[in-house]
Amino acid sequence: MHDIWNPWHGCTRISEGCEHCYMYCLDRKRDKDGSFVYRTDHFNYPLQKKRNGTYQIQSGEFIRVCMTSDFFLEEADPWRDEAWSIMEQRPDVIFFLLTKRPQRVAAHLPAGWGNGWENIFFNVTAENQKRADERIPILLELPFRHKGIMV
Repeated sequence: MHDIWNPWHGCTRISEGCEHCYMYCLDRKRDKDGSFVYRTDHFNYPLQKKRNGTYQIQSGEFIRVCMTSDFFLEEADPWRDEAWSIMEQRPDVIFFLLTKRPQRVAAHLPAGWGNGWENIFFNVTAENQKRADERIPILLELPFRHKGIMV
């Protein structure tokens, strides 16, 4: 993994895996409220170019998305389509998505998704057996070419 792209920041806790969330800890140290969700200044990072005209993120790189949030967080609904568009414009970059909200995914896939894009790697978090039993069956039904489980 080369880099991180956080198009939005902040999250709401939804399960046991959120109890010791590093984002909340870091925000608390900075005297910030980790539950406040906002669009970041680096929203267009995958499209940013260097002075010579080449992309900042090079072809073939692996980018972790929303490591200070959840890509399928409800509060991010207004921005998600634009983020999908950015990922579609960079089929040469691999985007790694991780969620604790797989039940929201099917309703928030982009138009023309089909069975998924080759450059999207999708994982669900299963922090215990209860969450594995809940989330893995949903994961198996979702149309992604590359799927995994973060335990």
